[in-house]
Amino acid sequence: MPAYRVSIARPSTNSPLYDWVQTVVASSSAAAIQECYANWVAAKPIPAPPLLSKCRALTFPNKPKVQAARAGVLPMQQAFIDGVEKQVTQLLSTRLDGAFSMINYPSGFNYGITDGSNTYYNQAALQDIDTLLGVASNGRPELIAGGFSRLYARIMGAVTFSFSQYDQAIMARQDAVASAQIAAILSEFENVGGRYKKPLSFGGKLQDIFNQINATYGSVPNMPASLHSLRNAIAAYHSISGDSYVLHNRYYAATARLAAIVANVTKPSQTNGGMQVSDMDDYVGFTPNKLPTANQLVVGLNASTNAISVAINISDFGSYSAQLSIAGGASFTIPIVDILDIAVNAGASHDLSRYITSQSKITMNVTYPGVTMFASNPSVLSADNTTGWYADDVLQEIAAQTGKDATGYQLQGSEFDVAKLFGPGKALSRLKTFVISQQPTISITFAGSNASGITSDFQVNAAVQLKLLGMFDFGGASGSYSVQKINAGSSSGSVTVTLGPPVISGTTPIQQQKAYVLGGVVSCSPANV
Repeated sequence: MPAYRVSIARPSTNSPLYDWVQTVVASSSAAAIQECYANWVAAKPIPAPPLLSKCRALTFPNKPKVQAARAGVLPMQQAFIDGVEKQVTQLLSTRLDGAFSMINYPSGFNYGITDGSNTYYNQAALQDIDTLLGVASNGRPELIAGGFSRLYARIMGAVTFSFSQYDQAIMARQDAVASAQIAAILSEFENVGGRYKKPLSFGGKLQDIFNQINATYGSVPNMPASLHSLRNAIAAYHSISGDSYVLHNRYYAATARLAAIVANVTKPSQTNGGMQVSDMDDYVGFTPNKLPTANQLVVGLNASTNAISVAINISDFGSYSAQLSIAGGASFTIPIVDILDIAVNAGASHDLSRYITSQSKITMNVTYPGVTMFASNPSVLSADNTTGWYADDVLQEIAAQTGKDATGYQLQGSEFDVAKLFGPGKALSRLKTFVISQQPTISITFAGSNASGITSDFQVNAAVQLKLLGMFDFGGASGSYSVQKINAGSSSGSVTVTLGPPVISGTTPIQQQKAYVLGGVVSCSPANV
């Protein structure tokens, strides 16, 4: 069924203002108006809505092109993001290794880094670290679970090492001059029982011999004395075809490095730098000596001094909109329906119009306790190709050489587009530093409002889910929030509601406990690990 944007106004509300605005899914425009009106009545605003027949209603299909026009981060949403980013930067300024960005990751971070008496790594924690950075439909940056090493492996599987036409011409010309020396190399290789690989690699039998020698002995000079005739034949070739000799060895080194990357990232093990997650399984390495222990993270999360708080003030309520300011900044005119979406005890959601009057003033404080950080760098491929998997030099060459007549690593095929893979905002991006906290708490003080409605809805221990400014979710994926306390000031007439996450049970294993992901420092491959 289609979605409709419905606006309804009382007879006394002058155009273009409306008292109730909502997007609903319905079979027709008329049905959408009926459903929207029913939701307005259920919200119990004061005064109560008049009969629908006496109201002014407007509806239009909420088509994709309309949604696209509204997509992106709105000014008041950006103001909240700016408030968080400013305070985190001030708190961690001497420790951050780059600009902090607020990032969305509703599922949270499994901060139990190691698991069990064997101190195996917690696979859930590693999967949280091994995330790609993407952009949500609302324009907010978000983490995409379990994707960075997987995308990197797919990219490397589509890479080859190629020679430019110029280098190929050099090899062809020099090898033609050294045809007798090449024949001697092949003969000596076969005389000592050498066997060619099937299928032969690029470069034919001569390249295959160089590949086998380098793989077995590390280099031609390291060949044993028993192979002196083969070594002498290669030396004679080298003296005539020096450039071609270098290029043959470069091809081996490049393809061996590429093969090691693919093997180490697709089949991690204890021998190639993988991180053990069970008796039988390993996960790709993320520089284990730089990862914190669970205890170190717990200390940071429990530190009372590591808190930030963003204040939101709302006033001047009209029938449709209000004035909102964040962290003492500029004031925004914002539709009431877009300020806060509230659902209590899994009931239908409603907005602040349920509780406010024209004299209302609301103060909200969103507090993130226990802000702490840690580094998460992928294990770099070692010089001998035995451990690690991340090679920024290879990525740099891919980015620079693909599609050009140049010697080096290049992407082949049509699966990937270099322009969409590398650089800020592109696919191969991640967080190199995570900033986490405990789940945030929210304090809302209502002044000049419908106190009885507030105290009736927000009873202690009632489950609550919130969406702030149409973007920031509290509860839901991370577990429903609850009313922790409610204070009604008898003299001032104000009511303060404190909302927070569920208390973690002492029986919940630390490997299943989650921290809130505030964001971190973005790394855009290549050249920015």
